[in-house]
Amino acid sequence: MMLALCPVLAFICGFLYIGNRWSFGSVRLLVTRTSIAFGLYLVLLTELLGFFKAITRWGLLLGWLLPVVAFGWWAWGMIRRKRPIQFPKPEYPEGWVSWTLLVVVSLVLATTGLVAWKSPPQTWDSLTYHMSRVAHWAQNRSIDHFATGIERQVSMSPGAEIVTLNLYVLTGGDRLAPFTQWFAMLGSLVSVSLAAKLLGARPYGQWLAIFFAVTLPIGIVESSSTTTDYVVTFWLVSAVVESLEYYLRGQARALLFLSLASALAVLSKPIAVPYLIPFAAWIAVLILRRQGLAGALKWAGTAVLVAGVANAGYLGRNWITFGSISNPVDFITHSNQLRTPQGWLSTLIKNAGLHAGVPYLSSLNDKLNELVLKAHVKLGVEIQDPRTTGDGVFRIRPPSTQEDLTSNPYHAYLILLSVAVGIAFSKRVSALAIFYSAMVAVTFALFSLIFKWHVFSVRYHLPFFVLFAPAVGRIWGIFERVKVGYVVAAFLLIGARPWLFSIDSRPLIPKPGRSVVESILDGTRERLYFANLPDGYEPFQRIAGEILNRGCTEVGIMLFGDDPEYLLWVLLNAPRPDLRVEWIVSGATDRYSPADFQPCAVVCNGCEGQATIRGLVWAQQFTGMRLYLRP
Repeated sequence: MMLALCPVLAFICGFLYIGNRWSFGSVRLLVTRTSIAFGLYLVLLTELLGFFKAITRWGLLLGWLLPVVAFGWWAWGMIRRKRPIQFPKPEYPEGWVSWTLLVVVSLVLATTGLVAWKSPPQTWDSLTYHMSRVAHWAQNRSIDHFATGIERQVSMSPGAEIVTLNLYVLTGGDRLAPFTQWFAMLGSLVSVSLAAKLLGARPYGQWLAIFFAVTLPIGIVESSSTTTDYVVTFWLVSAVVESLEYYLRGQARALLFLSLASALAVLSKPIAVPYLIPFAAWIAVLILRRQGLAGALKWAGTAVLVAGVANAGYLGRNWITFGSISNPVDFITHSNQLRTPQGWLSTLIKNAGLHAGVPYLSSLNDKLNELVLKAHVKLGVEIQDPRTTGDGVFRIRPPSTQEDLTSNPYHAYLILLSVAVGIAFSKRVSALAIFYSAMVAVTFALFSLIFKWHVFSVRYHLPFFVLFAPAVGRIWGIFERVKVGYVVAAFLLIGARPWLFSIDSRPLIPKPGRSVVESILDGTRERLYFANLPDGYEPFQRIAGEILNRGCTEVGIMLFGDDPEYLLWVLLNAPRPDLRVEWIVSGATDRYSPADFQPCAVVCNGCEGQATIRGLVWAQQFTGMRLYLRP
C-alpha cells in the first residue's frame, strides 16, 4: 500500500517545481495545473510501459520515481546556487462562519472517503467492464486490446481506468480503486472555488460554490464508486478554469493547459464533448480577436496535437479493432438518432425530468409526469422512441439512494431559482457570470442533442451541475449583508444526508426497506462485492472455489455481454502472477486470442447442451453458469 505514495510524492514535487517556476500567488490554480500535468504524465507513462509490456509494480515504481529524482536534481542545483526554494503560504478562512463551512466540507469528504475505503467495486458497470479491463491490463502488463466478449472493456475511453490501473498494480489490489473518483471530487472542489473567484465571487460566494458541489447527491455517490464520471468532471472544470484565466489575463500558458485538460476529458469519457463545445467556441472567438487568424490557427493546431498525443493510443487501437475510432455498437447505443427539433426537445425534457421528482409529494410528481407526456403528444414524438431513448422507462421519480438512479432535485430547482435571482439582480451580478451561466446551460442542451436519454443518464449530468456551482456561488454571494446563501447551504447539507450515510449498496447506516446489505462497517468485503448481485454470491463462490481447489491457474471465460466478470477475478484472488484469465470468444476482438492459451477450466454462461469445451468436460452447473474441467 505504501507504494501508492509514489504518485502522490511525484505530484507534490511537480507542484513545488511549477510554483517555483511561476508563482505561488494562486495555490488553487497551481493545484489545477499540476493535476493536468500529472494526468498527462500518467497517461504517457502507462502507454509507454504498456508498449514494452512493462506495466508491473517495478515498472510503475521507476516511472513515478523519475519526476521525484528530477525534482531532487533541480532542488540540489537551487541549493548549490544559494537560491531559496519557495513554498506556498497557507490560506486560512476568514471568520467563524467560513471555518464552520470548512469543517462541514471536510466532514463530507471524510465520510465519502470512509465509504470509498470500506466499499469494494460493486457498481454494475464496474463489475462488467471498468474493473474487468483493469484486471486484464494488469495481467497483460499492457493497455492494448485483448479478446473479450464484453467489447466495452476495450472500446470505451480509458482515461479514468488508467489512473485506477496504476493504483491497482502498485498496491496489488482494488482497495484504492474508488479513490480515483474521490480525488477527482476533491480536485473539482478546488477548481470550482477558483472558477467562482474568477467570476467575481468573494470568499463567501466561493464557499457557497464549494458547498453546492460537495452536496450533490450524484457526486456523493460517484465519489465512492469505481465509475468514471467525476474524473471527466474534474478535467472539464479544470478546462473551464483555464478558459476564464485566458479571458481575464490573456496568458498563453492558459491556452496550453486548456488544451491538455480538454484532451484528458475526452480521453476519460465521450460525454466531455458537449460540455467543451461552448467554451471552445468562446475561446476561439477570443483568440481571433486578440491574436488574429494566424494565432487562432496556431492554437487550433496545438489543441489538435495535444489531443492527438493524449488520445492516439486509445483511438488507434479502436481503429485497428473496429475500423473506426469508436465501436459502432457503442455509438448506436448512446447516440441520439433523432436530431430534429422535436427529437432534441424530447430528450431535453426527459433529461430535465430525471431531476424533477421530489420526495413526499407523489401528487406533484404525477402532475409533472403528465405534463411531460402531454408535451410529447404536442411534439409528435413517442416518449419511449428508441431513436432518442436507451435503457429504462421514463417517469418522474422521487429521489433514490440507488446509485444508478440518484438525482439532484434540490440542486436542479436551486439552479432555476439562481437564474431568476441572477436576472433580477443582473446589475449586481457580473456580465461574465451571466454569460458563464448561459454557456453552462447550452452544454445541457447540446448533451441532449448528441446523446440518447437513459434512466442512468443522471451520472452523465454530473459535469453540468458541478460546472454550474461557480455561478451559484457568484449569484448568491451578492447577498453579503443578509447571508441567504447560508440558509441555502444548510438546506443542501440536510438534503444530502441519505446519500452520505445510506447509499443502498454501501450504507454506513442501513435504511430498512432500501439498503440491500448491512452496514459497510460490519459486512465482509467479499460479500460487499455482491451487493448488487446478492443471489450470485453462492454460484460465483462455488465456481471459484472448485477452480482453486483444482490448482487451476489458466481459466477460460465465456460470458454474456453484461455479466459481472470482475467478480470471478476477485474470487480467484487476482491479481496473482500465476493466474491467467482469458476470454474464449469470436468477434472483433478474436484476433487478440493468445495461441498458447490452454485452459484447465472454463466458466460459461449460456452453454446449456454443450458437453465439452476445448477438451474440458461439463463438471458442474450453478444457476445458469457451467464449469468445465479436465476429466
